[in-house]
Formats: sequence, C-alpha cells, structure tokens
Amino acid sequence: MKSLAIFSKIILVILLFPPAAAPAQEAPGATARPDPRQVFAELVKPYRNLNDYTVKIHAKVNLPTIRVPDFTATLYFKKPDRFHIETKSFAPIPRNSGVFNPSQFDPEKNRITYQRTENLGGTRADLYRVEPLDAKTQVRYYNVWVGGVPGRILQVENLSFRGTKGLVKLSYGTVAQGAEKWLLPENVHIHLTFPEGAPNPDASSFTTKDNPVSGGMGRLDEISGEGDIHIAYSDWLVNAGLDDRLFKNDRNH
Repeated sequence: MKSLAIFSKIILVILLFPPAAAPAQEAPGATARPDPRQVFAELVKPYRNLNDYTVKIHAKVNLPTIRVPDFTATLYFKKPDRFHIETKSFAPIPRNSGVFNPSQFDPEKNRITYQRTENLGGTRADLYRVEPLDAKTQVRYYNVWVGGVPGRILQVENLSFRGTKGLVKLSYGTVAQGAEKWLLPENVHIHLTFPEGAPNPDASSFTTKDNPVSGGMGRLDEISGEGDIHIAYSDWLVNAGLDDRLFKNDRNH
C-alpha cells in the first residue's frame, strides 16, 4: 500500500505541468492571431451554470513499478474545486486531468498566450500556453490545443516543476438534461513520463489536500519510466444540488 499513495499524488502533479513551444513567426498578410482571453472565455462560458456533477468512472492503469487493478468509482464535483470519490477499491485519479473542472483554464485565473496553429490528428487546432496566476500552484504551465466545432480542448501537455510530464488527450459527448446540454468528457487518455534513475522528485511535492482518493493509502517513494491511464466517463448527472457535507471529510479543498 505504501507504493500506491504517492502514485496518486504523482499523477496529480503530472497533469499540471507542460513544456511549451516557441511562438510561431507570423508572415506578412497572415491571418490575425486569435485573442487568447476571448477564446478561453468562450470555452468556459457554456459551463458558467454548471455548479456540480456526479459521474461514473471506469479506469485502466498501466504504470511502471506499481500494479493497479482496473477500477470503477463515482466522482462528485462541486464548484469551485471540491471533489469526492466513492469506490470499493483503490482508485488513483489524477486531479487535474481525471477530474473535470470547467473553470481550470478560466482567463481570469491564468496568463494565456497564443503559440501557433497546428494539425492535430487531422483537426486544425490552435496551441496556447497557459500559466496559472496562483502563486501556490505546482504547475509551471500548460500547452493547450483548442479546436473542433464547437471549440473545445482537444489535448493538454503538462510539465511539473520537478520534471514529470503528462500528455492528456480528450474526447467528448453531449449530455442533455431537460432543456440544457453540456459537452462533457467521454474518454481521457493520459500518458505519463517520470524522471529516470532517481527517487521520484514529484512524490514528496504532493500535499494531503491534493490527495484525491477518499480512503487511506500508502506512499509511493519512487517511480520512473513511462505509463498510461485510460479513463471513461458515463452516467453524468449535472446540478443535482450536492450537499457540502459530502465533501467535508475530503482533504482536497
């Protein structure tokens, strides 16, 4: 069990820190660059009235040095960033990639700059560098690819201050409740790269409030190499009016 704890913490870190690409030079007569703040304000806008949600999670984990069985769990989320997990088994969930937070890239909370336009798997996508303004964050910055119709986040690359990397690819489905519809994650694939040849420098950087697992776990003292996490989401229930007491014992807010 000792190795299982830090694993969850490491993963949380990973999904927060990405390497950014240098801004592309704009040729004379080229199309005007998009306004980053406006683009991300439009991404966040459809979720302004999403106050809480409940969703089923089905996950497959393949990480170096540790073994985690496939698991299912129920995830509860409430604005601004509270979440609670219920499961009958060990369920390491990356907080910043496995837990959908619609305001994570709010332009009021981040410094956002346009980098360039790329072809991402046959889809035109604009690449942005997103730097959290919170001085306490463990995130250096994100690379965020935005594309599709309607516009959505297709991919996020993260690089931690301590060297762990994560590449997150997302697909979405439309969830309808009454007259309202939301575009919500359907599948997420997270590829993780850990520093080689030394105890994981990101393991000790996780604090208890970042621990997303509802239940006791051991600590993971070292992990290196590369791994993958696949998460599928189903049975979304939005704005059920979740009680604050559901989150009071969780050390994540």
